[in-house]
Amino acid sequence: MKIGQAVFQDYHGIRRYGVVESTTIQGKWAYANVTWFDDEPYERAMARIEAIQGEDKTQHLYRVDELRWIDPDKERATLRKVMDYQLPRLSGTRPGIRG
Repeated sequence: MKIGQAVFQDYHGIRRYGVVESTTIQGKWAYANVTWFDDEPYERAMARIEAIQGEDKTQHLYRVDELRWIDPDKERATLRKVMDYQLPRLSGTRPGIRG
């Protein structure tokens, strides 16, 4: 994993997007420190866990096999196609679709 690389992590259904800030090797594993964006769902989940267990379980270093590399431009283009496909269906403007 390279510094500056865009990544995502799926934490129990919470899709997190971030950028690798640093990497380190510990034993046989490579780890990355990641800056996450719009990460409120994960932060709320960690706050609930801390309230129940009385211990902060927030992860700060991630084994690189917990992260997936993404190409933000490709992700954006694909999501745009999904939205362009959905919009007419949701607004009822496609033939045979009623709003």
